[in-house]
Amino acid sequence: MQEVLAAHDILLIADEIITGFGRTGERFACETCGMRPDLMTLAKQMTGAVFPMSAVAMTGAVRAPIAAQAHRLGTRGHGVAYGGHPVGAAVALEALAIYEEMDLPRHARALGARLMTRLAPLADHPIVLDVRGVGLMGAIELPGDPQTADAC
Repeated sequence: MQEVLAAHDILLIADEIITGFGRTGERFACETCGMRPDLMTLAKQMTGAVFPMSAVAMTGAVRAPIAAQAHRLGTRGHGVAYGGHPVGAAVALEALAIYEEMDLPRHARALGARLMTRLAPLADHPIVLDVRGVGLMGAIELPGDPQTADAC
């Protein structure tokens, strides 16, 4: 997918609002999937969800024209909801330090293995099509057709 987007000069945006900060067993889901996004949206877990904070991370190639235009217009550039609040920034720095101290990705991998061990028996249920997961993200796939579900 990334090669096709790059061939057509289309930016790849990774939404890491739920999947970021260790949830998949890596710092970000794009790392888990081997993706190199041009932009990443970040929020909730930046502060451990205790204070509103969000950010958009971007490559230098994306940032440079935005910064140049903001400079030409005399503005501060692009902002995001709840971005840049000083209390949020302080809380985010502390949350990130805690994540680093506890090696959150490793912890998510270990707990994720336990989660999948507990979810695996559900795969034998007649209505379950698939059980899968990575890190602390799990999915139980059910039929999309309600009539199929009733037949099970």
